[in-house]
Amino acid sequence: AWDGILAMGLVLGWSLLGGLHVAALMASRGMSPGTAWPFATASVCVGSLLGGWVLALLQKSRGLLWGGGLGLAYALALLGFQLAGGGVPDGAQLARLALVVLSGAAGGSAGARRTEKRRRR
Repeated sequence: AWDGILAMGLVLGWSLLGGLHVAALMASRGMSPGTAWPFATASVCVGSLLGGWVLALLQKSRGLLWGGGLGLAYALALLGFQLAGGGVPDGAQLARLALVVLSGAAGGSAGARRTEKRRRR
C-alpha cells in the first residue's frame, strides 16, 4: 500500500514541477493559454511514466499491470477534477488521458524489466 502512495506522490510531484516549468515558460514567452495543452500533456505523461517505473521497481513483478493501474488511477483523478469543475471532455482530451494510462504502463514495464535484469546478475 505504501508503494502505491509513494508512486502516486512521485507522479503528482513530477506533474506539479512540470506544470510550474510550463507556466514559467509560457509567461516568459508571452504564450496564450491555448498553447499549454501539449506541455501539460507531456508533463503529466512523464509523471505517469516515472510513477509506473518506480512502482514496478518497488513491487518487483507485474510492472505492466501496476504501471497501467497507476496511470489509470491518475487519469481518472484528472477526469474527476475536470468533471467537478463543470468541464465535459472531448475526444482529444480522452485521447490524452489514454496517453497517461499508456505512459504509466510503459513505465511499469520498463521498471519490471530493470528488476529482472538485476535478479539475473
